[in-house]
Amino acid sequence: MATLANETEHRLPDAVALERWIVQQGLDGITAEVVLKGFCTRVSAGGIQIQRGLSAMRVLHPLYKGFGLIWRRAKGTVEEEIYSGDRVSPEIWQRSTFKVMVDDGEPEVRRRLLGPEAGEEFPVLEDFRQEGATDYFAMICGYAVEFASDQRFGVVFTFTTDREDGFSAAELDFFRSILPTLALTLRVAINRRFTQAIADAYLGRDAARRVLSGEIERGHVETVSAVLFYSDLCGFTALGDRLGQHELVELLNEYLACMAEPVEARGGQVLKFMGDGMLGTFELPGEGGAKARGETGIAALEAAMDVLTRISELNQTRRAAGQPTMALNIALHLGNVAYGNVGSPMRLDFTVIGPAVNEVSRLEGMCDSLERRLLISEAFANAMPEDGPDLLPLGRHGLRSVREPVRLFTVEQVPEP
Repeated sequence: MATLANETEHRLPDAVALERWIVQQGLDGITAEVVLKGFCTRVSAGGIQIQRGLSAMRVLHPLYKGFGLIWRRAKGTVEEEIYSGDRVSPEIWQRSTFKVMVDDGEPEVRRRLLGPEAGEEFPVLEDFRQEGATDYFAMICGYAVEFASDQRFGVVFTFTTDREDGFSAAELDFFRSILPTLALTLRVAINRRFTQAIADAYLGRDAARRVLSGEIERGHVETVSAVLFYSDLCGFTALGDRLGQHELVELLNEYLACMAEPVEARGGQVLKFMGDGMLGTFELPGEGGAKARGETGIAALEAAMDVLTRISELNQTRRAAGQPTMALNIALHLGNVAYGNVGSPMRLDFTVIGPAVNEVSRLEGMCDSLERRLLISEAFANAMPEDGPDLLPLGRHGLRSVREPVRLFTVEQVPEP
């Protein structure tokens, strides 16, 4: 009875005011980090002594399985946790409170951490004891997912307190009442963040930003001046006849990573992969004149050299392991392109079209006949600064479907594949 009497002495936060605040955060598009920190600090100030608060949920992402946020009173900050499929061993998962809620369907887990009622079946609770926690409460706010109706999804919350008598019954009821509202706001905020990440992965960074900001009308394009980066693997079709499907996909992913990462690292975007090829763009700045154009050209050329270096290193590693290898051809061009929404009423593509796109493709097609791994157009060469890298002229050459012969260039030292 003494415990019950003590429980009634603890002040509770204003639930109505807090719920209104949570809803407004969602309407205002506030980030999940700010919302969780604000919730924990408000609840603590309102009378519930939170030591640590966590929120986590599954996310749709090609690399990650889940995303979590942890607030600690001692730090006053929120830290991110990314959960990948190999981060948690099956043994740890089987003995976790998350497993009890997500897999076994329990709506909550509450464990005293001190005294005769202290539970020991969950190893993670020992860590909280070492941090001075006296009580632990976890709850899942489930939600439906249309494409995975056979699985349980939800926003998971865990809270610890270091108050001597732990959480009171009234405080636990407060959490049960308010957490579904918090779950909704956090789910929206986290999904918004990972929607951007998914769009970046599938469309390219700039194209994703434009689509998500509302540039989605079919036929809506704008003319931009850009460096075009076109690359294509040599011998992929022949390898496809020899390798199994899984091995072929793994091989292709290795090479495409070598192609994409240097482009993105230097400010370009990978607009699309086309089988064993890639089209990237470096948009030329509207301001800054020749100097800015030259800097963009140098960035694109450095990216191309980095790609070829990575391909060479990858091939050395694969040869040493007795694995098949491929060479890569790259073409760099510069021109005006129509950038925007093109396609059918039911299937749109955010891409670039125009003569310059056709020309860079034709330019790459000349690499084998000229025995060069990198070809550079005259338009690109003219944009390079006078103190830029030396370009090696290759004379004039005819390109398929291009009326006049064009001057082509390369660089002297290109890594061997």
